[in-house]
Amino acid sequence: QRSFDVAYYPGISSTEVNRFNRLYAPAYFKGAMALLGPDADTYLDDYKFNLVPASDDRPFFYQFFRWQSLSEIVSLLGRGGAALVDTGYLVSIVTLLQSILASALLILLPLSLFRRRQQECDETLSRGCVLLYFSMLGLAFLFIEIAFIQKLMLFLYHPLYAVAVALAAFLFFAGLGSAYTQRLIDRDGSMHSGIRIPVAAIIVLGLLYLFTLDALFALLQPLSFLLRIIVSVLLIAPLAFCMGMPFPKGLAQLGRHAPTLMGWAWGINGCASVISAVLASLIAIHYGFSSVILLALLLYAIAAVSFPKPLNVGLA
Repeated sequence: QRSFDVAYYPGISSTEVNRFNRLYAPAYFKGAMALLGPDADTYLDDYKFNLVPASDDRPFFYQFFRWQSLSEIVSLLGRGGAALVDTGYLVSIVTLLQSILASALLILLPLSLFRRRQQECDETLSRGCVLLYFSMLGLAFLFIEIAFIQKLMLFLYHPLYAVAVALAAFLFFAGLGSAYTQRLIDRDGSMHSGIRIPVAAIIVLGLLYLFTLDALFALLQPLSFLLRIIVSVLLIAPLAFCMGMPFPKGLAQLGRHAPTLMGWAWGINGCASVISAVLASLIAIHYGFSSVILLALLLYAIAAVSFPKPLNVGLA
């Protein structure tokens, strides 16, 4: 009566569709039948836009962009194709490229230009290890923090609560870990072996949370809001405490062997942190937040291996 077309209902036939608002083909009907049929995966793979359903691990309900369709969309920009472009995703890509370019210009270029002035440091400490170590820490810390914010949204029911609890807990307990590390540095000079213990703890806790956190949150959902906040803080505390230890240990090592590189260490870590905020979202869009956590644990392992040490000291 109102000239609406039926797209699908159980038992529908092709003669009942595409009657009033006529398309060149009954696309909605064919799409519904394909998604409900045995070749649904093939249909999703061949479609011009991303129609894979969102999930808790990939909660991006409006991410339809696919790279293989970009050239066709660009060719239609003068004919109404602008509405088909997912500008938010493309802006994220451009932001990532800008942050990488700025980091290279502000970090790598000056380090190369002032290489002669840093020959004294080069004789005792590898600048490549310093660059790798502090960039890995900057990426990995933010990766885990951002992933946990997303995880807590499912437990605390609101992004504002999740951000407040996660940021406060990570910063507070990471600060405690840094303070405790200073005490260890004052008492113990075995810096290279000392970095592997907190990194190993981070990897173990990260893997444990990765495989148990969703089930644990589902079990504890009936708790009151205050108790859920307390549980969230208690879960973050040991992980954040360990995550606060590698950075001051690296700075202490630089203070002993290459104090002129300490400023560069802060800059490298800061640039990596800026990059990680955008990169974590892009990785989560394509592979999920679980992959972000796994990548962060891998980066911590790389940081442990690349811990800056005097060039005349072996790995053992």
